[in-house]
Amino acid sequence: MMMAWLVMVSLTVVSLLYLVRFILRHRGASSNEDAGQTFLAIRKSEVEEERNAGRLTDSEAEQLHDDIVSEANYINNHGKLTLHKETGLARSLLAATVAVVLVGSAALYHHLGFAPDVTFTQKMVSDTADEKDISEFLNYRVARYDRAEDWYYLASEQVLAQNYIEAIASYRQVLKKLEPDSEERINVQVELAQAMFYANNNTVSSEMRHQVESVLATDPENVKALGLQGIVDFDAGQYENAILVWQKAIRLGQDRQERFDLLSGIAAARKQGGISEEQVPALITHRLQLQLVLNKGALSEDDVFLVYAKLADQPMPVAIQRITATQFSVPIVLTNIDNLMPSQTLSEVEQVDVVVKRSRNDAQDLTQGQIVGYLSSVPSNSSKIFKVNVSL
Repeated sequence: MMMAWLVMVSLTVVSLLYLVRFILRHRGASSNEDAGQTFLAIRKSEVEEERNAGRLTDSEAEQLHDDIVSEANYINNHGKLTLHKETGLARSLLAATVAVVLVGSAALYHHLGFAPDVTFTQKMVSDTADEKDISEFLNYRVARYDRAEDWYYLASEQVLAQNYIEAIASYRQVLKKLEPDSEERINVQVELAQAMFYANNNTVSSEMRHQVESVLATDPENVKALGLQGIVDFDAGQYENAILVWQKAIRLGQDRQERFDLLSGIAAARKQGGISEEQVPALITHRLQLQLVLNKGALSEDDVFLVYAKLADQPMPVAIQRITATQFSVPIVLTNIDNLMPSQTLSEVEQVDVVVKRSRNDAQDLTQGQIVGYLSSVPSNSSKIFKVNVSL
């Protein structure tokens, strides 16, 4: 590949050098021709003067005239290259060189993959790329570059398309190409275990169990791996262990949907195993359910909201959550494990005030945002959903 580029660059340079030299020689030839004509005129004048003065006979003067013409012709023709005279050959060589460079450049452009990259980027910018386009492009990138990141993007796309068997193979390629000490290995192992679970009709396999154990041995507080370990324990009938593992994942996690899923799993484990809260105390004892209602203004995709509960006479929250504009309409549940300070939670107070603050995604301190919603004297534990009016 590099050799082809070097050949085309060399042809281009040689062509340019030849063109420059041709122009310079052409100019030199013109000056030589002018010098020959001047020389011829001067010498003819001198010979005529000598003949008129009687110092040269007519035959001697004619001989000198012939010599002068011969000398002038030599001056005119001296230094010219054969290629300059053969202009047809020169034109053919230049045309062939230009053709080779242009065709070769276009061929290399396509061969190096710039054309597919540009085409796919244009489709993405114009929002016309479909799943087939994405899949074809990712497979092309894998075939061409064979890098860990290319295999990872392909595996992620295959999971979205529910091609779990293919995704497992792709994730294995990612692990094969990653460095042993890469920080990305754990995340890839977790996603591989998830793909194995889905590929096995949502049941635990020995390979999945091995991947989860490997991740937790390296990172015992990996939330996703803890969620999968709870599934492994539940599948093995170890319901108490499943509850404890899922409770740990809830304490460490930040994702709201993930929390709801884990709570559902805990409820199922309690029911399936007949495990009471006396045996395994409930992690969440107090819930405050809220629904934000937009009364005034309009949401921006860059909006970020802090929703928190606090005591009326204290500024610090006893429970807090951060939500984005896309989560605005989803019910919010503040619990006793959403505390900002370890010394005080919803379970230790009876009533709270609810505050909603609006900031931007790029704000360095979200607590300095504008208060856009407020609700006072709300019970710290209730099955009722309280509406909080928000004005932007």
